[in-house]
Amino acid sequence: MSHLLCSLHDQALKLSRQYLACEKELLEILVKIDAKKVYLEQGYASLTEYSQKALGLSRDVSWNLVTIVHKSKAVPELKHAVQMGVIPLSKARQIAPHLTKENSQKFIALAQAMPREKLQEALAKECPMIPSVEERARVINATQAELSLCLPKEVMEKIRRAQDRVSESQKKWVGLAETLEQVVEFYLQHKDPKEKAKRHEVRKIRATVKAAQPRRTVREFNAAEKKLEWGSKSLPIVQTKDRVPIPAEIKHEVVNKNAHRCTYQDPRTQLRCEKERFLHFHHKLPVAMGGTNALENLTLLCSAHHRLEHYQSSG
Repeated sequence: MSHLLCSLHDQALKLSRQYLACEKELLEILVKIDAKKVYLEQGYASLTEYSQKALGLSRDVSWNLVTIVHKSKAVPELKHAVQMGVIPLSKARQIAPHLTKENSQKFIALAQAMPREKLQEALAKECPMIPSVEERARVINATQAELSLCLPKEVMEKIRRAQDRVSESQKKWVGLAETLEQVVEFYLQHKDPKEKAKRHEVRKIRATVKAAQPRRTVREFNAAEKKLEWGSKSLPIVQTKDRVPIPAEIKHEVVNKNAHRCTYQDPRTQLRCEKERFLHFHHKLPVAMGGTNALENLTLLCSAHHRLEHYQSSG
């Protein structure tokens, strides 16, 4: 081997050792940051958001580190194994979902002895009830995406039943992709706050048109009143002592106004949060300080940014 090739090899070895050392040190500092909730002080809602936005780590690297940080609270042996160089971060992330205090030594030994592919097979045999396939969703092209996940057998059977029903309704064989599309569409039509808010707007328009029409007879009015009374009994309204519940009509208005999306805006980038799940109704002026359920005093925040908002306001 020439002197040049040996020199390049030596440089690669040196940088590789430095990289692995930095990886361990970064894990250690993230454990401390998570314990002290430093990311909240820096204005980030979670350790994952802090890792990606503040530290500039990729999604995969950030996910690996944060998963190990959180699992290390229950199983400190995992963090120790990474810091001692027994296993790399990628394998630590691989065994983390299956790890407990009881099996930690066994699984860390497996991760140390096996390549990733063999380790995946061993995990599937050792923990047959725990999904060993990592959930992934990636865009293939402008119109298609690929989804990979592990499902309980019972859920797969339900999807097959749904596939039969969709095929019957369309009078042709329908694949799993189209079946999932139909099922998701049906669910969103009934559960998505956006769709509920749209229906609320339609009802308002119909009510306005109906109000302009001639009044109903006394008999029709009494029948409608009885129907309304019966419906109210099946859906009791629970009152609280300290605050008045936000009326459904106002909730719909807030959802429409904010397109059912978290309204938190990052003060650094001015970018709005993109989350549309686990949204909370947030009073801009707290109820304890006289805030009301008026539309202009309400907004939507995801659970993480709702927690951050209260943390910052209380500090």
